[in-house]
Amino acid sequence: MSAVPIEPLFDEERMRIYPRLSLLIYLLAAIAVVASSTALIDVFGKPLGADFITFWSASLLTLQGHAADAFDFQKLSAAQRIAVPASQSIFLWHYPPTFQLVAAPLALLPYLVSYLVFTIGTLALYVFTCGRLLKLKEAAILLIAFPGVFICAFHGQNSFLSAALFAGAVLAMERRPALAGVLLGLLAFKPQLGLLIPVALIASRQWRVFFITGATALCFALVATLVFGVDLWVAFFKDAPVVREIMESGFLPWGKMPSAFIFFRMLGVPATLAYAAQILTALGAAAAVALVWYRTGPTRLAFAVLVSATLLLTPYIFDYEFAILAVPLAILASDMVDRGATRNEKIALVALYGMPAIAAPLAGATHFQIGFPLLLLALGFSVRRALSLQPEAVSST
Repeated sequence: MSAVPIEPLFDEERMRIYPRLSLLIYLLAAIAVVASSTALIDVFGKPLGADFITFWSASLLTLQGHAADAFDFQKLSAAQRIAVPASQSIFLWHYPPTFQLVAAPLALLPYLVSYLVFTIGTLALYVFTCGRLLKLKEAAILLIAFPGVFICAFHGQNSFLSAALFAGAVLAMERRPALAGVLLGLLAFKPQLGLLIPVALIASRQWRVFFITGATALCFALVATLVFGVDLWVAFFKDAPVVREIMESGFLPWGKMPSAFIFFRMLGVPATLAYAAQILTALGAAAAVALVWYRTGPTRLAFAVLVSATLLLTPYIFDYEFAILAVPLAILASDMVDRGATRNEKIALVALYGMPAIAAPLAGATHFQIGFPLLLLALGFSVRRALSLQPEAVSST
């Protein structure tokens, strides 16, 4: 028997009305942004699709046979002006050859069409996979109404794909662990998302999945190398100091970066101490993953811990990656339906669900990055629920 008090999770009428109100707000906001734009430039001076212009421009250079030029600011800027001639914004490329391989076909379509196809396609994958994790009525509406979705779509980013791979691995682990390993290995398109996967699989002694995950990631990297050559990897690694410099200088919008490093820098803490806090956070997140996966094995709640911890791992994280948080939130919500929840847990879930909408504006107004402590809350919440499972429940989950 579970020791968690069993109460109805949420009021059914509110769950039906509030997501629809959120969707209406998103729709009106999107219409306003598009209607007020001129020559594909919005009122904020950025191209429609924002970060997607980097994907499209890198694809154009890649299709022209000059993949490494994506790391050349001037050549990338020239490609971006082909995408959106009126664009004056600066969008740099910091992605590995694995993602450059994924993004390569994007410039086969005109910029705006490509943005819509990429965003709608990856959103569909996100809804399909995460929807199967969420044991609630109208799961699709709840998932689309999640504020992290609007942020990711507005930026034209790839977090829907990341979330879909994580969610797909959760679903596959139960009956098709080999497929789970393949999906986890494909996260090599964004390597920082896979850093804690070996920790989880080793701690839970999932050796078959461990080797399949590693083999998939290695094959993915090998294919990218065969297509682009070693020089593209050299350019990628040479770009790392550039990423660090623009992050530390504040060139990147700190209010949109919910990491430990940025949290403490916005409070005026020196960079050295902020990096120390980031390292401690990463070590704590890794320890939480190791503990839970060792104690419980690859349960759905253990995956909630893994994904939550992954979002705390590096200093370089943006608010569009809140879309990935939908995976642990869907798992937590479903577990709360199954086993009940306290009032405080319900409040925590609602806070985490709504947090992406307010994190950046609040940080801009107060210099307090609320996203980081709320990500800590997501990890703590996931660990608590995962470890609260009784042994018999773990073995059948």
